[in-house]
Amino acid sequence: MGKNINFSGQPVFNQLIKFIDKREVRIIAKKHGAERYVKKFSTFNHLVVMLFVAFQGYHSIREVILGLLANAHKLSHLGLSYLVRRSTFSEANLRRSSKVFGDIYMSVYRSHVSDLADSRLTDSDLKRLYIMDSTTMSQFKDILKGVGRNAKEGKKKGGIKAHTIIKASENVPCLIRYSEAARHDHMFLKEVLNLAAGSIITFDKGYVDYAQYQVFSENSIWYVTRLKDNAIYEARKEFDIPDKADSGVLKDEEIILAFGDKREFKAPFKANRLLGQRE
Repeated sequence: MGKNINFSGQPVFNQLIKFIDKREVRIIAKKHGAERYVKKFSTFNHLVVMLFVAFQGYHSIREVILGLLANAHKLSHLGLSYLVRRSTFSEANLRRSSKVFGDIYMSVYRSHVSDLADSRLTDSDLKRLYIMDSTTMSQFKDILKGVGRNAKEGKKKGGIKAHTIIKASENVPCLIRYSEAARHDHMFLKEVLNLAAGSIITFDKGYVDYAQYQVFSENSIWYVTRLKDNAIYEARKEFDIPDKADSGVLKDEEIILAFGDKREFKAPFKANRLLGQRE
C-alpha cells in the first residue's frame, strides 16, 4: 500500500472501511432479512459502529454513544452520516443476527485473501502446524478467589485459565485444558498431545520449559517460540541465510541452552535461534 495514493490524507479507519464492498453488504443483509423494518440504521452503518467499538475497546452501549459524540465532527471519516441513538443501537443489536456479520467477514476475507502476507505456509505445512496459548477468565475471580497460591500482597489470584491447542488447518481447538489462574503456563507443556514426528508447535515464551523442548527435539517435533530475556546460551555456529528467506531474518545460528537448577550446560541441548528486525 506504500505506493498507492488512493488513501492519501485519509484517516486509517476510513481507509479500512474502503475494503468493505457496500453492495456485497446489502446483498448479505437482504439474504438474512437484516434490513426489514429498518428506516435509517442500515446493516452497513451497524457494521461501521461495531468496528468502531472493537477498535476503541468499548464495553457498553453508553461508552459507544459517548465515544461517537466525542467524534461527532469526524462521523464522515467513520463512514456515517448521522449519530445513532442509544435505543436504536440497542434494538439493532437485538434484532440483527450475528450471522450477518459473520458472512460479511468471510466476504471481505475472500475478496482480499490474495493480498495477505506472502509468507503464508503451504497446505502441507498447515496440516502439521499446531498453535498453543492460554487465557485467563477473570469473570470467575470472585467465585474462585480461594483458588491458587497466596500472592505477595496476601491476596489469592482467582479465576480459571484455559489452555488451548488449535490445529492451523482446521481453525478449531483440538485440545483444551482448564487450570487455576495461578498455574504457570509451562506446566501445561507436558500435557501436549502425542504429536506425530514432523509436527510443528508454536507458543509464546510463557511456556518456556527447556526439558520439554529437549523431548520435542528427541521426537522430531519442531517447536517455535521466543527466548526469555534471561536465557543463558552459547552460540556455536552461524548459518547462511537463503536468498528466498524472509527479509526480516537477520541471523540464523545454532545455540546450546543451559537449563536446570544451576543453569549449567550439563546437556548438549541444541536449538536454532533466529534474530529478526523486531528484536
